[in-house]
Amino acid sequence: MSVPAEASLQAVRAELVAAAAYAAAAGLPLDSRALATENLRFFVTFENSQGERFVAEFDCREYPLHPPTVEFISEDRSERGTKRLYPNGFHPTPCICMRYNRKAYNEKGGPHADWRLLDWRLPTTNGIAIDTLALMVSDLDSKIRQSAGRMG
Repeated sequence: MSVPAEASLQAVRAELVAAAAYAAAAGLPLDSRALATENLRFFVTFENSQGERFVAEFDCREYPLHPPTVEFISEDRSERGTKRLYPNGFHPTPCICMRYNRKAYNEKGGPHADWRLLDWRLPTTNGIAIDTLALMVSDLDSKIRQSAGRMG
């Protein structure tokens, strides 16, 4: 089963209203200018406790059936997924090891063989489901603000 790009775009645009409101209130630059059916990506820039910047790309193909692929990229968007682009405190794969990140699933090359991609909206071990783009941005913001330094 797959989700047509137009359906994903509609879902992302609807949820970006709340995500953009959170990002604005938290002082996080959110860039969705290029969002389109053929480019289902948006970007959020976070800062850690030392003021270092980290750009996260949210690739929302087949959203909301599957979670986005969330990856740290360079500010010029030419490099992705290397340890030096990750804040400390994330899985050393490197990976944002959360149910809301498609990259965390073993079937997508991630560390979690115990998770099923279709179950991505299930609550985490502390009982909270992070199942909207706004909650994903908020969760990453909280984790990154508490971190210091880079992974590699």
